[in-house]
Amino acid sequence: MHSDGHWQPLALPDSFSLRSGWLFIQGKVNARQPRGATRLRWQCRQGRWYEQTLPVTRRGTLQELIYLPMGACQLALLPSSEGADCLVEITQTRQMSPIESLWRRLRRVWPFYGRLNAQKRKRLGLSWHLWFTNLPLAYELVGKLRDDRPLHAYEHWLASFDTLQPGDRQMIMHLLTRWDNLPHVCLHLVGEGDTTARQRTLASIETLCYPASHVTLLKPGADKPESEHTAEIWHWAIPLGAEIAPAALFWVAHQLRLTPDTKWIYGDHDLLDDSGKRHSPHFKPDWNETLLHGQNYIGWCALWREQGEPLVPADRVSCHHQWLRLSRQLDAVQIAHIPVLMMHLPNQDQDQDDHCLIANANQVVPSGVTLSPAPHGICRWHWPLPAQLPRVSVVIPTRNGLAHLKPCIDSLVRQTRYPNLEILVMDNQSDEADTLAYLAHAAQEYGVRVIPYDHPFNYSAINNAAVGQASGELICLLNNDTEVMSPSWLEEMVSHLLRPGVGVVGAKLYFGDGRVQHGGDAVGPGGCADHFHAGLTADDPGYQRRAVCAQELSAVTAACLLTHRKLFLSLGGLDDLNLPVAFNDVDYCLRAGEAGWRIVWTPFAELYHHESVSRGKDVTPQQLARAQKELHYMKKRWAKRLKHDPAYNPNLSYDRPDFSLSHAPNVVLPWMK
Repeated sequence: MHSDGHWQPLALPDSFSLRSGWLFIQGKVNARQPRGATRLRWQCRQGRWYEQTLPVTRRGTLQELIYLPMGACQLALLPSSEGADCLVEITQTRQMSPIESLWRRLRRVWPFYGRLNAQKRKRLGLSWHLWFTNLPLAYELVGKLRDDRPLHAYEHWLASFDTLQPGDRQMIMHLLTRWDNLPHVCLHLVGEGDTTARQRTLASIETLCYPASHVTLLKPGADKPESEHTAEIWHWAIPLGAEIAPAALFWVAHQLRLTPDTKWIYGDHDLLDDSGKRHSPHFKPDWNETLLHGQNYIGWCALWREQGEPLVPADRVSCHHQWLRLSRQLDAVQIAHIPVLMMHLPNQDQDQDDHCLIANANQVVPSGVTLSPAPHGICRWHWPLPAQLPRVSVVIPTRNGLAHLKPCIDSLVRQTRYPNLEILVMDNQSDEADTLAYLAHAAQEYGVRVIPYDHPFNYSAINNAAVGQASGELICLLNNDTEVMSPSWLEEMVSHLLRPGVGVVGAKLYFGDGRVQHGGDAVGPGGCADHFHAGLTADDPGYQRRAVCAQELSAVTAACLLTHRKLFLSLGGLDDLNLPVAFNDVDYCLRAGEAGWRIVWTPFAELYHHESVSRGKDVTPQQLARAQKELHYMKKRWAKRLKHDPAYNPNLSYDRPDFSLSHAPNVVLPWMK
C-alpha cells in the first residue's frame, strides 16, 4: 500500500484481546524521499493511546518486537512522521512466545557488542552488562542504531554526545595535571557587543576545563602580553557574545600531544539563538584549502601559533584573510582539525556572504588568480591558464546508444570553448547501423578518432587502452551519456588541474530534470562510495554551501574526470583486473591521493549525466556476482580509508553521505580511554 503520511490500520491477532504479549511485526517500508520516524500506535482499555518508534533499516526492512498490554486495540502504522510518500508492505503480524521474543532480542543486541568498541558503547549507553540487566533498554538503544532515518533533532544529539558530566570534568582535569608542557593560550576578545554578550563570553571562559595559569585573556584595547615563551603562545580571536566549549582547550592540548609540530588548529562550531539555545552545527571537513578559498568554512573557531606579535582578526573579512595567509605559510601537515564542537557563535556572527573577500585580497591571493562573486555568497577563484594550453584527450567509451552518444559528442564539439582538444571514441562492439553511421560522420566532420575495442565490456580496460593511444598531456574520461552545459567547463577543470599538487579534477553533474546527480564522491559514508548532494535542486547550496563551492574530496566520478596522462600511466591506470566495471574511478582517486596528489571537485564545470544509460543496471546473476566481488575488493583494499573520509566529519552519519547527524559519532574521547 502507498502512504502519504497518514496512519494505516493494522489487524491485531485475536489473542491480544485476552492477554498481553509480544507482537512481532515484519514488512518493508520504502520511501521515495527522506523518511521521518516510522511509528506504531495502539489504544488500551483505559482509552489511552500509546506510540512507539519502529526502526527501519537502510534497505527498508522492518522487523520489530513490541510488548502490548492486555486489551490493546486499534493498531495503526505511520510509515513516516514527516509525510514522505512510502510504499509499505506488512508481511506478518503475530504474537510471539516469551522464549522466542527473548531469543530474537538477544540475537539483535549481541552483534552490536562485538561491532562497537567499548567507548562507543559507553557513549551510547550500552554498558557491558546491559543486555543481561536491562534487555528492553538494550534492545531500544540498538534499535536507534538500526534505524536508517536521518537524525535531525539536534538537542537530542547534544544531550547524548556533547554534554560533559561532572565525572568527565574530573577525568579531564586529572589528565591535564599529568601532561607536561601544556600550551599557553591567549584569548583575544574582538568585535562589539553589549553587556550581556560580554558576560556570556566571560562566563564560558571561567568554566573552561583548563588551568587558569595557562590562559591569558585580552580585552579590546588591552596591552599585548609579554612572555618568555612568546613562540609557544597560541592565539584565539573570540567575538563578543560567543561561548567557548568547556573542553575546548583540553582538545587543543590533546591534539598537540598527537601532532606537536602543528601550528594551526581549528574545530567545529554551532550557533546560538537570542535565547542562548544551540542550533545549526557546522561539522567541518579536515583541512581543505580549496574550500577555504571559496568560503571561510573555518569561521572563528581556530587557534594559531605565531612568532612575535600576532595579527589578530577583528571581523569576518580579516578573519578569512588571516586563514588564507596562514594557508600559504604552512604545510598541510602543520594544520589540524579537531572534529569537536569547540565554540558556539551568536547568529549575527555567522554571515554567509564571502563576497567581501574580493576587496583588498591581493595579499592573500596567488599571482594570476582573479576573484568574482558566485551564488550563495561564494567567492569564486579563477586560476590562470598558460598561454600555451595543454592538449586534452577526451576519452568516450560507447556501445551503440546513439540517442545519448550523439548529444554527447555534438555538445562537446559545439559548446566547448577549450581549443586544444582531441576526442577519442572507444567503440566497444557497436552493431547498430545508425550508431556506426554517426561514428563515421563524427570522424569525418569533427575529426573524432574512433578506436575499435573488440573485447567484452571492461570499463577500466577500455579507458586504459584509450589513454595508451592518446596524444594529450591531460586525459578527460567522459561517459557517453553526458552533455556539456557550460562552454567554459573544460577551462575550469584544466585551471584546477594545473594548480600545484592537484592530480584529479571532477565536475558537477545533473540529471536530465536538473537535479544534482554528482557533487563529488564520499568514500566510507554510504558503505563504500556514494555521491554527495545527489537529488538536490540545481540552486540548492547543500550542507554548509558545499554543493556550490569548489573543494578537495576523496574521489570524483569518471563520468567526467580530468587527470594528468603521466600520473594515469604511473599509477597503472584504472584497475581492470579487480574493478572492471564499478569503483575503478574511486580506486584511482584514492591511489592518487595515497601518492600525495589532491583531488578537486568544482561546481563551475557543469554537465548533464543520464547515468549508465548505455550499459544499463546490474540485473543478471553474473552481473550481481561481479558487483559483489568489486565491492568486496574495495572494502578489503581500502578498509582503513573507508573508516574516515577527510572531506566528511565523523559526527555525521556514515550510513549515507547526506550530512545528517550520526546516531553513533566516531569521535574518541581521550578521557574515556
